[in-house]
Amino acid sequence: MPAHRILSLDVVRGGMLVVSVAVDSLLAQPEWFGHAVWEGVHPVDVVFPVFVTLSGCGLAFAMHRRVRAWPLLRRVAILLAAGLVYNAIALDSWSLDDWWLTGVLQLYAGVVAVLGLVHLITRTWWGWAIVTAAFATTHTVLLSAWASGCAGLVLTPDCNPSGVIDPAVFGVQHIYHQGALGHDPVGLVALLGALVSASAGATAGHLMLSPRLSDGGVGRSALPLIGLAAGAALAGFLTIWVPEMVAGVHPLAMKRLWTPPFALWVASGTSLALLAAHLAVDRRRVGRGVRAAVWPLVALGRNSLLVYFGSHALMSVLTRSSPSGGTPAAEIAAAIAVGGQPQLTFTLAMLAFWVALAALLHRLGVYLRP
Repeated sequence: MPAHRILSLDVVRGGMLVVSVAVDSLLAQPEWFGHAVWEGVHPVDVVFPVFVTLSGCGLAFAMHRRVRAWPLLRRVAILLAAGLVYNAIALDSWSLDDWWLTGVLQLYAGVVAVLGLVHLITRTWWGWAIVTAAFATTHTVLLSAWASGCAGLVLTPDCNPSGVIDPAVFGVQHIYHQGALGHDPVGLVALLGALVSASAGATAGHLMLSPRLSDGGVGRSALPLIGLAAGAALAGFLTIWVPEMVAGVHPLAMKRLWTPPFALWVASGTSLALLAAHLAVDRRRVGRGVRAAVWPLVALGRNSLLVYFGSHALMSVLTRSSPSGGTPAAEIAAAIAVGGQPQLTFTLAMLAFWVALAALLHRLGVYLRP
């Protein structure tokens, strides 16, 4: 492990959180911006996969020497429990009859558990590259095999593996929207796609931990940097090549089933962002002005779990209907509006709140790590 902390991961996580909080604060999302109903990728669809990819990188940093069993089990258990509580808050219901068992925190717990177990087998970048390819191949085979039984080889809400597997495991009343959409975007099938993203992130993380890369730049050898860039480029290439392997299967790139082309595309862009941030902030001779400028992003990145899921939970409460017929979020936005811009004012206020909280916790050395 390098003597100095690698800041680039925190900086990129912080930038992702700025986008996430801003997106969460929107009082109304245009159709083209919000989650795609089925096929295709809309802007909001990218945020959580980027978080998962960066989490894979962070787990590589945390587990590159050893995997401690008890902390891993505790983290997974806390995430699962927190996910159930988060679902109850979001649904405004504590009824066990229709309590969602799947969710974003539960999916994240699955990612943490699997990456921890695989770190018992390999802690090298090339080993994780193989793992990424294995997960992508497995998911591709599952989707293509299932599509072979669908009309016109087209995966639809009425014909897809999630629509059968997730209800069978959890019960139809305990998955996303009680199965009304024909799939669960945070169920077991989506977990397999999320593992492609997380494993690609772990590959990038182990590359960044290479001694000649983590010493602060390209001075001694550019090989790890070239490897990181080449890995990102390869991931981008695979988003074109993988569809050729499963020609005729449609749709190919989508968040709802977290398809391998989508996961690799996100991993490609995220890896390039990590590379750019590394070159900008991880060099030993980087100026104090640069470090001061990115300090708020570092503070956000150090408490990424709190800010990401905390902002979601807060907005789920603020967007509930109030007795007046509106929502607390809309009422707050109208009350604090500056220059006749309630949405912009509300978004800036939410960003200021989470940056201030993260900065305070960072100053105190307090970090949410279940």
